[in-house]
Amino acid sequence: MVGADASPGWIANVNPLIVFIFVNVVTSIMAKRKALSSMAIGMFIIPFSALIMAGGNLIGKDLVLGLHPITFMMILGIVFQALAECFISPRFLEYFSMQSPKGEEGLYLGFSHLHSFFSSLIAFISAGFLLEKFCPDPKSLPPGTDYAEATANAHYLWLVFFAVGVVSAIALLIYGKVVNNIDKKKAEAEALA
Repeated sequence: MVGADASPGWIANVNPLIVFIFVNVVTSIMAKRKALSSMAIGMFIIPFSALIMAGGNLIGKDLVLGLHPITFMMILGIVFQALAECFISPRFLEYFSMQSPKGEEGLYLGFSHLHSFFSSLIAFISAGFLLEKFCPDPKSLPPGTDYAEATANAHYLWLVFFAVGVVSAIALLIYGKVVNNIDKKKAEAEALA
């Protein structure tokens, strides 16, 4: 969609570069905040990175800073995704360890990675479906099909990621409220005992 001379390898390097540059800054800024607050900020940045990526086809066909518009918006979206990672990653394991009973931190930290298994499994299946629907392999199209027409709505797949991101961020806030209420009730029960 962005031309044969596009370099996905270089685009993939944007995320680690931004994390390398900004993770210490973000961690320092968020040091006095609760882990859940830092994670929530990151979780609300993620959907907007997907919206930015979805906007690549809205710019037009003119190059932006010498880049195809879709490539430019993809890089910008990855920058926001990397910034979100700076808010989430350093505090994720801290939050999990705080939820564990004393002496079981290692077990809880091990279980904290279960989300990676389930999200990878779900993403593997859904990404395949989304790519086939919105960005089909040119070899799988019937002869004479215009590829530009077949991928005209490719940006819709980013809207799915936007929706998943918003739902995930809201779910994190709800989870935080529920856990805080449970912790308050436990503390009150221990104070009375």
